[in-house]
Parts: sequence; structure tokens; C-alpha cells
Amino acid sequence: MITEFKTEIVKTKKANKVVTITFLILYQISIFYVFLYDKENQNIHLKYLALATYLAGIYFLFGQSFVKPKKTGVLKLSTKTIEFEENGQTKNIPLNELENVYLNSMDYGSWKTHSIYGNKNQIIITDKAGNRYNFEILIRNKDSKNELKSILNSPVYYEKFSLTKAPTSQTNF
Repeated sequence: MITEFKTEIVKTKKANKVVTITFLILYQISIFYVFLYDKENQNIHLKYLALATYLAGIYFLFGQSFVKPKKTGVLKLSTKTIEFEENGQTKNIPLNELENVYLNSMDYGSWKTHSIYGNKNQIIITDKAGNRYNFEILIRNKDSKNELKSILNSPVYYEKFSLTKAPTSQTNF
């Protein structure tokens, strides 16, 4: 039986909505200009600019998820304690001091989900003193997901664990 699960605490960059919408509009214009606009009337400089915008759009739309998230710490869940280290500070929470563990599961990382480093899942840990710790963690693959599942479904977490699954998740937890 697995008695410990260890993963990385990460911080992902959030895209600016104004920049994203602007870039999406430019991407659509570049597709029109490169592929649909009359080839005889195209300006060579605008054509190269549109082609560069198109190639950059492919990277931002499809390749951005392959960028490794920034690691800020380590989380260890076991059948005895929860230990985490973030920004150089270490904290141990014995299970008798644990109030609640809440997991918002996205999925684990795979080529199918376009995240080779692991999908970012949110875990919220609350202790009896009222301290609440909110982390974004990686679940790298199916084996890692099964290790986490075996820990959180163990009898010591039975009354303290709750789970929600994101609508975009493709697997059951």
C-alpha cells in the first residue's frame, strides 16, 4: 500500500485577456490574408507580417501548454502528516490537526491533454486552527494520480477529504 505522495507546488502564468483577444483577432486576420485573400493583390511585406503572425499564433494557441510551470515548493501527503515547503518555509500538519482537504481535479498530464509536465490541480488544506493553505499542484501521469487517490481514499482521510472534478477533466478520479 502506498503511504506517501509527493508532488510539486507550482505557479502558472495567467494570460492577459486584452492581449489574448487582440492576438486572436490578429491571428484570424492573418489566416484570411495568407490563405483566402487574392494572391495577386497581396503586398509582399504584409504577406510576411501575416505569415509571422500566423506562426506565432500557432505557438501561443498550441505550444503554450508545453511551457513548464514555475516550481514554488513541494507537497508531501502521507497517512501520518501533510508536509509542504513553499518559498523556503516548511510546515507540517499532523492528521489529528487536519480539518479538511479539498481537491479540485483537472486531470493528469498527457499528450492528449496537451500538458506534458502535468495538469495543474488545486488543493486546499485547512487545519483545526483555521489556517487555510491553497496550492496549485501537478499530477504528472496516471500512476501519480493513482498514488494520490490511494492516499486520499485511505481511512485516515475518509471524513476529511472532498473532491470536485473540473468540467474539462477527461478521466474519473
